[in-house]
Amino acid sequence: MAKAQERDLSRIGWLDYLLMGICSCLAVYSGGMSIEQPMIGLFSVGLVLIGTLTSYIIRIQLLKSQFIKWDGLLYSAAVISSIYFAGPLAQLMPEGGFPREIAAAGWLSWMLILGSFATWQDSTLLFQAIPALALFGLVGCYDTYRAVTFNFFAFLICLATLFARAHGRQMLRQAALSGYFTRGLAPGTPVPSVETTHGLARRLKDGPWRWIAGPEWALLSALAVVLLSLLGAPIIRESVSGVAGIVTLPPPPIKNQPPSSSARSVQSDGVVRIGRGPNHQSPRPVIEAKLDKKRYLREQSFMSYTGSGWQNPPVPFSTSQDQETPTDIANIQVLKENTFNFEITLLEQLKYLPLPPEVKTVEADHGGALTSYDGAVQISIVEPYSTKVSGQSFEPGSGLQPKDAVRNVGNTKLLDLANIPARVTKLALDVTAGDKTDFDKAQSIEREITRRIVYNLEVEASPSGQDPVEWALFEKHEAYCDIYASAMVLMARAVGIPARYVQGYLPDDRRLESNGNFLISNKDYHAWAELMFKDVGWVIFDPTIGASAKEGEGLGDAGASQPWFSLGPVALAFDAAILLTVIAIIGLLSRVVKWRLPISNSRSEVERCYIRFVKRLERANGHRRHVGQTADEFLESVRPSLGSTFGVARELNEQFVRLLYASDTVATDGVQQVRKDLEAFIKMLKAEPKRPKGEV
Repeated sequence: MAKAQERDLSRIGWLDYLLMGICSCLAVYSGGMSIEQPMIGLFSVGLVLIGTLTSYIIRIQLLKSQFIKWDGLLYSAAVISSIYFAGPLAQLMPEGGFPREIAAAGWLSWMLILGSFATWQDSTLLFQAIPALALFGLVGCYDTYRAVTFNFFAFLICLATLFARAHGRQMLRQAALSGYFTRGLAPGTPVPSVETTHGLARRLKDGPWRWIAGPEWALLSALAVVLLSLLGAPIIRESVSGVAGIVTLPPPPIKNQPPSSSARSVQSDGVVRIGRGPNHQSPRPVIEAKLDKKRYLREQSFMSYTGSGWQNPPVPFSTSQDQETPTDIANIQVLKENTFNFEITLLEQLKYLPLPPEVKTVEADHGGALTSYDGAVQISIVEPYSTKVSGQSFEPGSGLQPKDAVRNVGNTKLLDLANIPARVTKLALDVTAGDKTDFDKAQSIEREITRRIVYNLEVEASPSGQDPVEWALFEKHEAYCDIYASAMVLMARAVGIPARYVQGYLPDDRRLESNGNFLISNKDYHAWAELMFKDVGWVIFDPTIGASAKEGEGLGDAGASQPWFSLGPVALAFDAAILLTVIAIIGLLSRVVKWRLPISNSRSEVERCYIRFVKRLERANGHRRHVGQTADEFLESVRPSLGSTFGVARELNEQFVRLLYASDTVATDGVQQVRKDLEAFIKMLKAEPKRPKGEV
């Protein structure tokens, strides 16, 4: 245990590189996740790990080389390159890197990546914390990645421990330079090398330098900061809630997203096309919803089926915010109502406002004007990033069970049978043949659609000239929400139940924020069916819930618009290439070490050989060398353990003393000879029979 402490406090070791590698990886991964691009985060993490490993190998193999001192210059070049070549470097990242609006996140990520290859001393190793902190600051401002708080806490703990270890090493050097370790010795005694002299750290703790802060204190301090943050943050947030929101930041934009081809796409002629092929929705946040629970948020409803999609008659919007027309709920009174409040915060400009059905009251705090018709609320937004809409909605009370459908609807379009394929009508009649109530029929239809169709965001477009609902139900058996909802509406109408096609948002439980609000993005856009029942009103039916789905293409996913390098064999090849790169770097550095450095570095090679010699003697003797012992004194103390090899050890020791204390430059042939003699001595020592303890 003492040996491990000495090594940790005397030199930069693997633990230091591990700590900074974790810090850098947490920062770059959080940066990628802040724009919901995990591939950017993983790409950056991979390069940071390779860079950190490379720096560690350079450090341990070239410890005494002057090349180590170039790290500051190389690190500065890396920082400048990250900014000057920001454009080309961004293109190397998945999805073209970070959007232009937050290009700073890209610079900081590349600073951490390139800088990780030039962290060979404490100064550069610790400097990595600066771009990491700046990147965490950006991610915290956008507040789109919920786990960033925990990542930052882990970052603080690792950084505090690393800083304390570096501080301990600096104090060790200061103590050595002050003459603390050579006090009482002959004047002019060389100052011991911190990197190569064992035992200094232990001796430092026995004297007046013992009060320097160690890693354990830094770790406790960091944990205290984390604890205070967890306990104090809710209090602070509640205290400043009255002034919060004065300054707001829009969410970071998502770039290079494929055009959407989902049910959301409404053409200029007011027609929604369905069955149009792969659905690529961006993960860009659009609204934040404060709800009592997960609820559907209705945006628009459509009544007329065209054979390839949906449309509505051109009815102008009313200027009344709470007007209800016969086309909406046909004067149906809900016997029991449960009311609840909601609050919608707009994160970008929307034409229609998503609201939980059924809305009783709604108003915008500022910057917006509302108009409504048939359950859709249109909003004109002046300040999209600060507009909040609040109101009250209701739902049927508990215990109110739908049974019979409404027959006398004011709008006959809700029962329009036009353009429904014959096979779809027959299927609806067949699956509901034994049902007694309309609600039972609706449930049977929903189960049949769920059974027949597999959810797949990457499904191909329906063939031209063929009804997309019929094609999905009877031939392809794959689709996403627009087909599920359309099939539900058409089959419900086929058995006499009024129904309409609805678009809006379905919040994802995985995106529930720490304040209890739902962060809703484009990929949460959804389509479902609403059927009208007596005494209840509109009832939501969503066949996608419970449907089987292709892996990665289910409800709430953004579509399989994966980059080529993340797919199957390509991803495996990419991982293999990284592994081979690491192996190649290790092999190259090993060759460099074998080549050795020129004459000017020969003395350093002799020092390394002597350290190896001392370790072999310590192992044979079973005790460490005392710091105050000379080379001859130490050899004499281990004499009983060497047996017949003592003579060879003495000759080798004399060579080391002569070479290490020579006033002139050590010749290359002298280094080669001492290395050769050391190898021969080690072989002899291994072959020497071990003596029982206590035998002289």
